[in-house]
Amino acid sequence: MNTPSVIFSVGVGIPGEGMGNHAYHLIQGLERHHLLLRGFVMQVRKNGNALPSIHATYFIEKMAYRLARYTGINQYVLRDNGFDWWVARQLHAATIFYGWTHHALWSLKKAKKLKMLTVLERANAHPLTYSRLLEAEYRKYGLTDRPYHPLILKKHLQELEVADYIAVTSQFTKQSLLEHGIDEQRILLTPLGVDVEHFTPDMPAKLQFRGTDETFRVLYVGQLCLRKGVQYLLEAWHTLQLKYAKLVLVGDLLPEFKNILHDALACDQGRTIRVAAHVDDPVALYQQASVCILPTLEDGFGLVVLEAMACGVPVIITEHTGAKDCVRHGLDGFIIPPYCSESIAETLTYCYDHREQLHTMGVQARQQACHFPWRCYQDGIAHHLHAITT
Repeated sequence: MNTPSVIFSVGVGIPGEGMGNHAYHLIQGLERHHLLLRGFVMQVRKNGNALPSIHATYFIEKMAYRLARYTGINQYVLRDNGFDWWVARQLHAATIFYGWTHHALWSLKKAKKLKMLTVLERANAHPLTYSRLLEAEYRKYGLTDRPYHPLILKKHLQELEVADYIAVTSQFTKQSLLEHGIDEQRILLTPLGVDVEHFTPDMPAKLQFRGTDETFRVLYVGQLCLRKGVQYLLEAWHTLQLKYAKLVLVGDLLPEFKNILHDALACDQGRTIRVAAHVDDPVALYQQASVCILPTLEDGFGLVVLEAMACGVPVIITEHTGAKDCVRHGLDGFIIPPYCSESIAETLTYCYDHREQLHTMGVQARQQACHFPWRCYQDGIAHHLHAITT
């Protein structure tokens, strides 16, 4: 059987947080399975292993931001379409073109002209589902923007039509595609992974329960924005008034969330809420946490979930979190309804009152995360690509 050759494309820097981290491990997997013919990325950062087959164009990102500043055109429309155009001009024959949502429409069309099979990575729910889940929240907080810029939404929908196959990382995303009439045979599902050698518990702190006299630390890692549901976490935290408890929020603050966070911090008066900017390596933060929470309204996966679990920390996530496929409710975490500060408060209260059980759940979380190393994700992707070419 001939080994398929893959041209891979993603318009972000690798490695990086979120998409950049995911894409980096995908590229590593394609290389390990001798599938990668050529790769196109926005930037290869210093902490990434250089591959001769990877080509980067950071110039496009810099130009897009400058043009956006002077023209008022959405910077992501400029950046992602510029990258897509750059890749399409350089495509040559291969077995498979593998592109990323909003970075790939012109590339997909060019690949099909070259008789290549095409795979589109869809990191979030179907675009119409994504919009539906967030539009009411945007209106609630008086935002005039929609979850997707109209041009971005149009391109997302076109890419789904053009691609032969759609790669997803969760049942949550897969189900959203099925609900919009996409044939199940076109959907390639592979859950993401975690570096279980890097993300580890703080030994011996996580090995032995130390009682309830230490501070109860609730950790959130991710963008501070409406989509991630942090507003419901802040509402819940305000009602609890727990003693010897801290809420730690770590991530980039989006403009839409500044007023919400300002009001929450004003009410807290610096007593229990700590806010920190994005950190490249959150291992130490996970290791200090009692529980990690992702109260998201929409998340195609949520890598922070597996990262926290690998560090021996139980998680609280919503039903709209793709990583719920990896969480066993009541064993290594809790799966609760989205949009519900009451459920967050109830679950945090339970965790606060049952520290010994929470410690046991952390041990089980580590064991569960070890079933999802990046190597398994990479093997799953390779299996799919072999299957669609035979």
